[in-house]
Amino acid sequence: MRILAINVEIGMGHPNYLDYVLQSLKSIKPDTEIKYWDVLAQEKWFYKWFWQVSKQVYTLGAKGGLITDFYNKFRTSSKTPSVSVCSVSSKGFDRILVSHPLLARNLSDVWYIHGEIAAPKECVLGNVQKIVVPTEYTAKRLISQGLRAEQILIAGLLIAPDLITDAKENQLKRLSRIKSEKPLTIGFFISGAYPPPHIKKAIAGIISASKENHRVIVFLGIHQKKAKSFLRLLNETKSKETGPEATILFIQGKTRMDYQKRVNRLLPLLDIFVAPSHEYTNWAIGLALPILVLFPMIGSYAEENFKFAHQQGVVSPLRTIADAKNLGKTVSELRSSGTLLKMVENGFGKFPIDGAIKTAEQLDI
Repeated sequence: MRILAINVEIGMGHPNYLDYVLQSLKSIKPDTEIKYWDVLAQEKWFYKWFWQVSKQVYTLGAKGGLITDFYNKFRTSSKTPSVSVCSVSSKGFDRILVSHPLLARNLSDVWYIHGEIAAPKECVLGNVQKIVVPTEYTAKRLISQGLRAEQILIAGLLIAPDLITDAKENQLKRLSRIKSEKPLTIGFFISGAYPPPHIKKAIAGIISASKENHRVIVFLGIHQKKAKSFLRLLNETKSKETGPEATILFIQGKTRMDYQKRVNRLLPLLDIFVAPSHEYTNWAIGLALPILVLFPMIGSYAEENFKFAHQQGVVSPLRTIADAKNLGKTVSELRSSGTLLKMVENGFGKFPIDGAIKTAEQLDI
């Protein structure tokens, strides 16, 4: 079997979902020939310009305020220009996999790897062979918007293969840690666009959690300059605070793949984490790792992801800067009340977590 995998490095979620499928494919079908095409790195002329602009729009959309409102409307619009956006030849391949709805919209006969719970208008793609989705809820949402049932593969949550094997054991360890009197470990994740409204809340939350003697791990992503800016702002804010603080561990990566490996190694150690309700939502509903969701909602997936996860009882919102400044005590209260235990229990066993493997198994059928 010959596979053409087309990716665009916009954000973390879309590229990761495709990677998880390719990793699973290499594991269970090692003889598969895979050609990987990164449009930002390998395209030229108009094609490269198109994707550079698209990535810039993604970054600007995270600024907050009116720019974010415009971005959210743009993402959900069904009037996205339909033009040729990729020059790679698809001849001779048995399957074409794409990571992003913009790629899927402008190419025919592809499998779009849609790993998000949410199903906004941009994902209603009548021209594709298959849309791979994580849940029955997602499939129903797409069908209600006009997609045919036979176009949809309900695979399960698309989670990194190396997080699946010990998922149940990690849930039990997390429950044991929460029941103990030892400090908890809180992870902080920043969106790949480094949205200023989220950064302000994350910094306030980090300081609050540290003062409450929780362990803190901050995942800074792969953008070196923006990560340095984040650290500078954190240090400036911390310098104005008084009182004891716990040690903070910072994690960065040179590339998305390198960064994700580091994240996956540390994720089982977390007891709760702070992040926007993007691809991280899958960890909350599938890996028993509760999430405190950063507001405002940015992008076309965040609000629906949050609402779905809230229905599962695995999330709590961080709506205001006051909420963030009180984060350390909030986590302690969630623990003492038994709510955190319940969130961990709610986050495992309801949904299959081997979506990447199931997708790989279906590719030659």
